[in-house]
Amino acid sequence: MTTSNLPDTILSAIKSGDLEQLQKHYDSDMSLEEVAQKAASNGQADIIEWCYSQGWAAKSPSFNDDFYICAIDGASPAVFQVLINHGWDINAHETETVGDALTCAISSENYDFAKWLLDHGHRSTPIDGNYGNSSVSELIKEGSDSALKMLKLLLDYKINLKDGGMVMVAANYGHVEFLRLLLDYGVDTEDRATQWYPFDNEEENPYATEGTGLYRACRQGHTDCVRLLLNRGANAQAKDDSGTSCLAIAKERHHDDIVELLLEHGATKD
Repeated sequence: MTTSNLPDTILSAIKSGDLEQLQKHYDSDMSLEEVAQKAASNGQADIIEWCYSQGWAAKSPSFNDDFYICAIDGASPAVFQVLINHGWDINAHETETVGDALTCAISSENYDFAKWLLDHGHRSTPIDGNYGNSSVSELIKEGSDSALKMLKLLLDYKINLKDGGMVMVAANYGHVEFLRLLLDYGVDTEDRATQWYPFDNEEENPYATEGTGLYRACRQGHTDCVRLLLNRGANAQAKDDSGTSCLAIAKERHHDDIVELLLEHGATKD
């Protein structure tokens, strides 16, 4: 947002949530839209309600709307509840860079806000922004306890991860607890998707050799992930997009324990 045109007395009243002071100093030639934006950023639901009483209304639907950007930045359930009370559709808003409110909550690992959104009708499958990796893949890549808790929340609310490549991501980074959680919730062991970014920087053509989750775990030497995937029925004969098998990549990278596991589960030489 650009520099505020509101006087300091108004900005101070909004920041502190002092509605009485806001009403005292507010003049009709001041922008209610800007007051609402500042109130949303600071989580001041009473001031949002007052803006409605003065004739302001949040846009719905919206795309790249400044007020919505402020609202998701503030991440206040109380503000969102006021909006919903005035007929605002929680699923009718997104931005080009951030996506929707759930994406924002996932990216910031704001578990309480994410749960509130889901409990109040937000779609369970987030719409990501147009740039960067998906919010869920970033959770899995991080691999922290808080990220695992967030992933479980999303799975509990039936997020659609089909063809998202999330098993590949968990296996590639060796995050076996994330992998187990995904498999426990029925995500396909053979799920694969072409990402726009490489997993690492060592191949000449990193975009063409991704393979299944099992292939990625074999390639990266994550024995626990390989064992889990094989025990859950992953195809030991799987190959990457260039035709290299799990067994071949494990041998090439001298992951002898993985080679043994693959052979025990029926992998054969090409």
